[in-house]
Amino acid sequence: MTSRFGTTFRVAPDLLLEQERAARAVTRGPWSLSLRGSDLDDIAFDGETVLRSIRFVVRDQDWNTLPVIVDAVDQTTSGLQLRGRVGDDGETVAWSLSIDLGASTLRVAVRAEVTAAFRRARIGLIVLQAPALAGTELVVGHPEGSTTTTRLPEHIAPHQPAIRIESLTWTGDRITTTARFAGDVFEMEDQRNWTDASFKTYSTPLSLPFPVALAVGDVVEQSVELSCARADGVEPAAPLATPLAVTVLPETDLERPAAEPVEARVGAPLDSLVPTISTSVSSDPDGGRSGASVPDAITELLVEIDPAVVDWPAILDRAVRQAGTRALDLRLVLGTGDEAEPVLRRLRDAGVPVVRVGVFHRRTHLSESALLTALGDLLRRLWTDAETPSPVLVGGTRAHFTELNRNHARLDRWTGPVGFSVTPFMHDRAGHQLVESLDMQAVVVADAVRIADGRPLHVGPVTLGARYNAVATTRAGAGATADPDLRAGFGAELVPGATDDRQSAEALGAWVVASVAALAVPGVESLSYFEATGPRGLVAADGTVTAAGRALGWIAELSGRPRSAVVIGGRRLDVGSPVSTEGVIAIAAVDAAGETVVILGNLGETPVRVLLAGASDPHTVDLGAGAVVRVVMAGSGS
Repeated sequence: MTSRFGTTFRVAPDLLLEQERAARAVTRGPWSLSLRGSDLDDIAFDGETVLRSIRFVVRDQDWNTLPVIVDAVDQTTSGLQLRGRVGDDGETVAWSLSIDLGASTLRVAVRAEVTAAFRRARIGLIVLQAPALAGTELVVGHPEGSTTTTRLPEHIAPHQPAIRIESLTWTGDRITTTARFAGDVFEMEDQRNWTDASFKTYSTPLSLPFPVALAVGDVVEQSVELSCARADGVEPAAPLATPLAVTVLPETDLERPAAEPVEARVGAPLDSLVPTISTSVSSDPDGGRSGASVPDAITELLVEIDPAVVDWPAILDRAVRQAGTRALDLRLVLGTGDEAEPVLRRLRDAGVPVVRVGVFHRRTHLSESALLTALGDLLRRLWTDAETPSPVLVGGTRAHFTELNRNHARLDRWTGPVGFSVTPFMHDRAGHQLVESLDMQAVVVADAVRIADGRPLHVGPVTLGARYNAVATTRAGAGATADPDLRAGFGAELVPGATDDRQSAEALGAWVVASVAALAVPGVESLSYFEATGPRGLVAADGTVTAAGRALGWIAELSGRPRSAVVIGGRRLDVGSPVSTEGVIAIAAVDAAGETVVILGNLGETPVRVLLAGASDPHTVDLGAGAVVRVVMAGSGS
């Protein structure tokens, strides 16, 4: 969907990391690829992309991805040689990566030497295949010499689609590819679980114990070799260059297609409503005390409370203060149901409206049956004579869709609403990953609706970075002393990687419009995005409403209203991808006055003119890079 993997628009620059802006195109004979830092992306043979990426990764004992820094890129007679280091504070690993492009083979080999002892969850090469290959036959070669024939899964696979991998063979549109792995035993996971657009083959099976202590001087060596051929037996159009050479060009020098006006049309009503839009309580030290507030149309505030955290009363008080007249969406993290009573009693006695209560186990992050039963009984008892309506009890997971996908059988007897969260930066913080996650959000919510089987869905919080580490092998402390002012903040404020400068990017407004368009399918009743204020907020520290906050405010005004189809460039955006091939996104609904409101955005770096038509007079809308606008098509509703 983005230019990183051969699509038709370039992502708005304010969503991109520096290394994405400095990418280089590498070609030799029938091969082409993009080099972004140490990542080899868009690997194509004879004009067909055969792999999304080959990467060297290092993940610490808590599955945090350590930065891979490139110090040198040298050209060789057959490809490239890269050298660099890994580490947050000082060097942890020194590495070198060789890339050799032959007539029909491409070989990538890494040598990594530990320079400072640490505990790793993973170190080595990973290979990413495109989700478009779902359903494709896959032949898996195993270390003992046997093979297994399977298919890449169409529905998101909860567990590994392939294990004990020594080789993989598949055929795309024209090219048959075999990938051979050396240096470790590999296995595959379906990264769509985390809204990554890939099937990932990685080193070291998860069935082995981790984390693993690495000592200074330890060396890891791995390689991946691709062999490609035309499925019809015809030789590639581009012969191997002689003399051997590699052409390296900055991507910014590549020719860009001229922008043409884009035709958009608002069509028939859809069978879905715009969900309730909410946000979370601010977890930064200021906590909204500066007076900044979110758009009035956002009528719910989500707060997650763990009674084992000594500051939970202060967190709850902040949520009540920041909510004002808004209702609270309470998510409880518990060990036993008894822990919930002080929290719920405090809210009930204060007369605070609580629209929902989600309950999740502190260790599994799931709504265990015993917790659901205990909370159901407790809510009925506490709210029997309360002045405010009893909250709706929500099950599911506080973590990614992954956990719902893997464990939904444990919720089969639960007939109430189900929830899960979305964090597109789980594995990759690239701006391209952020945009690619939009298509995958549509895939994820389709599978979630299937799993929910008629039960309402509540999706969120949707955050850029993780608000807590669901896969850590070390546990964060609950805090030793109470701090009623939360001077250090709490929750996401203390999680490495939770904060990202792109929270205030103009193009993030377009991104949230596309995200809502992807997730607002029949069965989804609420969506919760980001925090109210602060570095992860809809309102920045200076009180300015961000582009994301402005766009979500516009969408929230349409909550409960019927959506309308939008066709851009001849393609309906509610079918499959929420993003057009030009990078234009949109969501439309008929408001209470019977007028059709269209929220349009541009995720690309190139300004776009949109010719918007519907039942009323057409509109001409000019969208700059990353821009979002609201258009009212007067009198067009029914």
